[in-house]
Amino acid sequence: MRRSIKVCLSGLVLTSVFSAGVYAATAVPKILVNGNQVKTSVQPKIINGSVYVPIRAVSEGFGANMNWDNKTKSLYVNSDPNFKTELSRDVWVGYRNMVNKWIMAYDERDFKIAEEQMADDFTTDIYKSFPTGGTTESSSIIDFKVIGYEELNEGKQVKLTYRTVYRPIDFDYTIRVQDWSFIVYGNQIHSAKIVPNSTKYLDRYTIVPNANFGNPLK
Repeated sequence: MRRSIKVCLSGLVLTSVFSAGVYAATAVPKILVNGNQVKTSVQPKIINGSVYVPIRAVSEGFGANMNWDNKTKSLYVNSDPNFKTELSRDVWVGYRNMVNKWIMAYDERDFKIAEEQMADDFTTDIYKSFPTGGTTESSSIIDFKVIGYEELNEGKQVKLTYRTVYRPIDFDYTIRVQDWSFIVYGNQIHSAKIVPNSTKYLDRYTIVPNANFGNPLK
């Protein structure tokens, strides 16, 4: 399907436009992000062969942050409207790689590698014990990515928030999405916590086209 994207304003409704080919004007299109249908209060519409969908529904489906600047009439999707200073590459890469190693070591049950990233006062509610055992705490991480960065205590500490996607063995292919926050400073991770109310379940998850997990579409 040939795809073109436009961003337009119609009152307070922001939309993305996709070429839809020939469809019945009365058909109500569905929005699927990562293989899961996205519900929205503003229904998508087909107008002259193009599908108009609320950009908020699509962006939030991807876990993107949105900010509207009424003064400049600009929409920021996963962008900082107050960009002033550039983050140090060494700080960003060092902390990111540290957390990435911890997540991968946790998933692979490699306590030695995980412990190398952890401070003596490390605390977590992600697992009860490490290495995990049995099936009730075992999980297979399918995907993870950074979704948040925040400097705390006048820049002396950093909080990185990750979105993790994994398939709990005891849930028979149900996909669980959960955000984890990490407090990092002194070249070590001091805490790894589940972000409250961030857990949700999906029927399926698409990493890239033709790489899918979960229940097939019906």
